[in-house]
Amino acid sequence: MTKALNRTTPKQIEHWPKIGEMMEDKPELPYEFVKQVIIAKAEKEAGKQEEYTFGF
Repeated sequence: MTKALNRTTPKQIEHWPKIGEMMEDKPELPYEFVKQVIIAKAEKEAGKQEEYTFGF
C-alpha cells in the first residue's frame, strides 16, 4: 500500500485524472472504494497478491 500512496509528482498528476474518470463513469461508487481499487491494482502490479479462498 505504501508504494500506491507514495507517488512522485508526475505520478500524482496522473493519479487524479484516473480517479476523476472512475468517479464520472460510476458516480454511485464512493471515493474510498475507488481509492481501494487503485491501491489493489498497485499491489497486484508489485506482486503483492494473496490467494483468497471462498468459504469458511
